[in-house]
Amino acid sequence: MSGQSNRYRLQHWQLAERQRHLKELESLGERLRADVERLRDEIDQAGGAGAAPANGRIDPLFIRPLLGRRDKLMGSIAEIDAQTVEARAAVAASQQEIKLVEATLAQRGLKLQERFSRRSRRPV
Repeated sequence: MSGQSNRYRLQHWQLAERQRHLKELESLGERLRADVERLRDEIDQAGGAGAAPANGRIDPLFIRPLLGRRDKLMGSIAEIDAQTVEARAAVAASQQEIKLVEATLAQRGLKLQERFSRRSRRPV
């Protein structure tokens, strides 16, 4: 196996890993968004985000942790979104690298075929 074909295999493997990583990030982002929606529902059922300081009947010890968890999840979603953008860029770059390697291999294949065709045309 030549160095070029090894490089081609490596590029394909890296692309597959980057695509897998991107899917995992997207899946995590979706799960976190669903968790935020569930927390919003819980907060709304408990009287809303503004109910803790305004309404003395609602236990602020119950709502504050929910608000804190929601805020942390929102921060995590922002981080995941940034990582997703970076992962998409990495996948795009990897796809470009594969195209370059494929073009190089195709060009080498043509050169190799030209050599064989020249040899077959030579008088013996």
